[in-house]
Amino acid sequence: MNNHPELLAPVQDWNSLKLIGSLTDAVYFGVKEYNMRLKAKNFEQNDLKKIVEFCHSQESPIKTYLTTNIIIYDSELQDLENLISEAKDAGIDAIITHDLATIQIAKRNNIDFHISTQANVSNIESARFYEELGAERIILARELSLKQIKLIKHLLNNTKIECFVHGSMCTSISGRCYFSATVCDSEEYSANRGNCVQPCRREWRVIDDESNEFIYDGQMFLNTKDLCMIEYIPELIDAKIDALKIEGRMKDPVYIKTVAECYKEALDSFHDKNYTKEKVSNWLERLSRVFNRGFHTGFYFHRPTIEDIELEKRGNISPYKKHYLGKILSYDEISKSANVLLESLDDPLKLGDEIIITGPTTYMIEIIRKMIYKGEKVKSIARKRYSNPVRINLRLNNEVMPNDKIYILSKNSKV
Repeated sequence: MNNHPELLAPVQDWNSLKLIGSLTDAVYFGVKEYNMRLKAKNFEQNDLKKIVEFCHSQESPIKTYLTTNIIIYDSELQDLENLISEAKDAGIDAIITHDLATIQIAKRNNIDFHISTQANVSNIESARFYEELGAERIILARELSLKQIKLIKHLLNNTKIECFVHGSMCTSISGRCYFSATVCDSEEYSANRGNCVQPCRREWRVIDDESNEFIYDGQMFLNTKDLCMIEYIPELIDAKIDALKIEGRMKDPVYIKTVAECYKEALDSFHDKNYTKEKVSNWLERLSRVFNRGFHTGFYFHRPTIEDIELEKRGNISPYKKHYLGKILSYDEISKSANVLLESLDDPLKLGDEIIITGPTTYMIEIIRKMIYKGEKVKSIARKRYSNPVRINLRLNNEVMPNDKIYILSKNSKV
């Protein structure tokens, strides 16, 4: 484990789970309301056994971690006990938690538990407390430096450590924040209950009780950039971190696949002794294609500064966007050929292009290997912006349904 840490990816539904396949060593996910991503699609509780069967049956079995990491109230204890008991019966590998009540329930049900970053474990005394409670793993506070992480790992006896390496960062301490609940004047929108409205991503003016206003230039001074440690895989491995965690249970499946793919390649490259600057540049370019607010290295090497805040743009700054191409008209299972209507084709569609196909029961990424237009094989196809839709046949590896929509990730010409 020391030279090849576990890679842990987020999934929110079957689309994202099936898409990442064997790209990760473990996945974490939530059901119902007992997790920190209430707005995610999330799985149904009766999916637990199916999830475990799917993950454990892969050629390289994937571990499954259920998030139960919100603050728990008395009225929810019995429901939570039922959920954890069912998770144990389903074969879930561990639950993620920080509430001591949830830990007690996990111990009663003899299921491994991981201490959530919500516990804000920032020193060896706290880490040893949870180790003595029986924690299989501690997800350390995101506000620790690499030097502090190394020390905690060195001084623990058996409990493993996990650290976030990519994804959204909170302005507050490891997400322990009441800003959302205060702004909305309702506990229903508490970040600690998984329902944050992300007010820190907005523009704010600061005025004191005597109506004095701070100098304000319209910039979003609370809007932190995303964490990205793809350039520092050797340093993370040297710190003997047991698991590297990707944030993103609210993200599109393409995001999850892209990020997991890049980090898996980075870990494998280090293991195979061919981790290079050229590869790092390629991974960074691919990561920039999916949702991001700009990148920084969090607290690993220094306390974040104004350079680590995205001041000007809320949300995704990637120049790449998902553009609609057309839809599936029909699919022949024998020939694995789809009859496609291209309705929007501003740029040529070429062999080797990666397309995204979505529908009520479909979510897949396909690379175009074979394209037929009017009975002839073609390498590319283009049409003028205002000409009629074009019918073509595409060879696809997976079954699709009529009216499934087709998209391509392409660079916005305005950027």
